[in-house]
Amino acid sequence: MRRGHREWIGGRCATLLSHYWRDDDPTELTAAMGKDWADVLEGLPQDCIQKACIQYQRDEPRRKPTPGAIYALARGFMPRPTIVPSQPVSVEDRDPPCSPEVAQRICEEAGYTPRKFGDE
Repeated sequence: MRRGHREWIGGRCATLLSHYWRDDDPTELTAAMGKDWADVLEGLPQDCIQKACIQYQRDEPRRKPTPGAIYALARGFMPRPTIVPSQPVSVEDRDPPCSPEVAQRICEEAGYTPRKFGDE
C-alpha cells in the first residue's frame, strides 16, 4: 500500500514537472527527485495531491513547483477535523471507587499478591 502510494506520487510529480521546460535529466536524478516528492507528500491522500497539482498549474503557470509548494496546497484541501464538544461527567454520575477490600479480593482472584514495601 505505502509503496504503491509513493509510486503514484512519483508518477504524478513527473507528470506535473513535464509541463515545465527542463533538460533531459539522468534516470538517477529523476528517481532521486521522485523520492524527494514522495518523502514530502506521502502522508497526504492522492485526491488532495491531485487537486493541489491542478491548482498550482492554474495559479503558477510559469514557475516550476517544489514539493513544499504542492504540500502546502494539498494540506488546504484536507478536510478539517470536526470538534465534538464533550460534556464533563459530574461527580454524581461517576462510579464510586471500589473499597480496599474489594480491590484486594479482585487482586487475589486474578492471582496477584502485592508485595509490601521492603519485601524483596
